[in-house]
Amino acid sequence: MAFNIVATQKNLQCGESVTIEGQAYTISAVTQRYQLRKGKYEPSEKRLDVLSEGRYILNLYLQNLFEKS
Repeated sequence: MAFNIVATQKNLQCGESVTIEGQAYTISAVTQRYQLRKGKYEPSEKRLDVLSEGRYILNLYLQNLFEKS
């Protein structure tokens, strides 16, 4: 099951490992949100979709099988 967290580091990317409450997770998606301030859009937050490392690897394997069929 994937869940969202708010990123505190600015340079996190898909496929990187993060530790949350002692558990290892892999980032599956990064979403940057912007807010209009004084006529300009500025980054307001970055959200991460993460999966357990085992689930992330299983998804990659299944995607590879699907693409080969």
